[in-house]
Amino acid sequence: MKTTNQLLLALLFISFSNFTFAQKPGDIIKLTTYNKVLKFENIIGTNKDTVRFLAPNILFRVNKVLNDSIQLKALNFTNNEEKKKLYNDKIYYIDKNDFERSYEEYVPEDKLSVGLLTLPFKARPQDDFSFDTEFNLSTTLNYNFHKIYNAKLNAQIGAGIGSVNLNSSNASGITDDKAQDVATLNFFGGLMLEYKKVQAGIYVGVDQINNQSEYKWNSNGNLWFGFGIGFNVFKISLGEEDEQ
Repeated sequence: MKTTNQLLLALLFISFSNFTFAQKPGDIIKLTTYNKVLKFENIIGTNKDTVRFLAPNILFRVNKVLNDSIQLKALNFTNNEEKKKLYNDKIYYIDKNDFERSYEEYVPEDKLSVGLLTLPFKARPQDDFSFDTEFNLSTTLNYNFHKIYNAKLNAQIGAGIGSVNLNSSNASGITDDKAQDVATLNFFGGLMLEYKKVQAGIYVGVDQINNQSEYKWNSNGNLWFGFGIGFNVFKISLGEEDEQ
């Protein structure tokens, strides 16, 4: 009975150890603190330039998981000559326990995303910059092309639905007693600044109503300018970012 209990405890320990250490060969990670190098190997050549500690915030690929150490290979540097000599084509060994306390999994940022956007107001220059504040909701396709500190700058295109109040002052097919809200379809483009998942941007676009032949809305198809706020919904991957 005692032997059986010991065997069960050993199996539980092995299972727990495998569960807590989630990294496997091929995974990309970055260290959050400096880790002492146990030894290194050259993959190509005999370059003996090396570091005593692996620096944080460098991307490494897990090469092999050993009993008491981890083999890491830095993703190749392309522009920094000093780091190319120190990290390219080298495998570094660090202590497994130190690694488990100081790594985080690297998740690449996708360039392309889809979101929802609402425009609190639209300015129409044809009517001396009159402002519309009616309901609108649009879907957007966002392309991240630049970073500003911790924020991302995105180019956006989108389309959506909204409403506009038609009356005798903005539509020649409406009388004073027949004012009504009608649905609009809008198309737009703009620039959006995103911090975490909160977005704000400036836009230019056009609105179309479905029954222009009847109502003759003055702003149908004319340009408007707007300010928008949004929230990122989900992302579509375009592939991995540049590795290093």
